[in-house]
This record gives sequence, structure tokens and C-alpha cells, in this order.
Amino acid sequence: MSRQDFSNGQARVSIGWDAPLASFFLQVWTGDGRDEDESPAIWLGAFYGEVRVPDPLLVVARRHIPDLPATLHRQLIIDQLAAPARPRRAGLTDPPR
Repeated sequence: MSRQDFSNGQARVSIGWDAPLASFFLQVWTGDGRDEDESPAIWLGAFYGEVRVPDPLLVVARRHIPDLPATLHRQLIIDQLAAPARPRRAGLTDPPR
């Protein structure tokens, strides 16, 4: 799993690639960041195969931290290529829709 963390004082963002879930993921926390046990306000990519390309996550992440590195998309693709998606394990169910 790759994970990159960013913060700008008003939001914290974690974005990366999770090979066991075969998905890119994004977590966004808003607020002052004092509560370490706080759940993310946004959590995308928590289910198997949910987000197969990073582009929509970068759009959401940039709404909270506009000055994310221009090279972030490239790095996420490199992370995905370095750790290919793993096959889905038997017994896993899809999230309710």
C-alpha cells in the first residue's frame, strides 16, 4: 500500500494505492486536526476495486488542498504499477448499493 499525506491547516488528506483492495483511496479530515480519533469526513476507495484510476480522487482532494504536487498523479500510477492489484479473496462481499 502506498500512502501520501498532506495538510494545509484547514484539512488533512491521505491518498494512495491499496493493492489488496485493488483500489486507489482518499481520506479527508476537516477541522483543526486536534482529535486524532476523528473519522475522515470523506473516505473513498474502501471497497475492493472501487476506484481504479486516481483522477476522481485528485479532483476531490484538490477541493480541500488546492496546491497538491503536480507530480502526484504520476506517483500514484507508479505506486500502482509497483504493487499490482491482488485477486479478490473468496467470501468478500460488495458494499450495499
